[in-house]
Amino acid sequence: MDRLSAFVRDYLREHQESERRLADRAIDPETGLTLQHGWVNALKNGRVPRAPELWRLRALAVAMSVPASKLAEMAAAQWLGVEVVDVEINQDEQVAVTVPKGMPPAERARFMRMVQEMARHWADE
Repeated sequence: MDRLSAFVRDYLREHQESERRLADRAIDPETGLTLQHGWVNALKNGRVPRAPELWRLRALAVAMSVPASKLAEMAAAQWLGVEVVDVEINQDEQVAVTVPKGMPPAERARFMRMVQEMARHWADE
């Protein structure tokens, strides 16, 4: 499953943007390091051999205007086989849950509904 790679491919297609333009905006706010368009191309095409360093995810998050945690979850799924799903409790709180590997889609949806219900119950206490 190439979750992060697919997300980047979809983003570029939907925004009709080049890898170079995306890379030009990809600056890690903590270190100032920047992404090269060749690395963005390799990521998009599933040719990055290991999970990206955190600074790369932060830089990519800035360029794509998404939370770095969202990209980190996709990277975990793609390189580690760990799928994490964020379940919103309310506007200010959410919980992240690891989805058991190989869970069929119908069971996954049921699992997520159960987690949402449990999280909301705890939030109401």
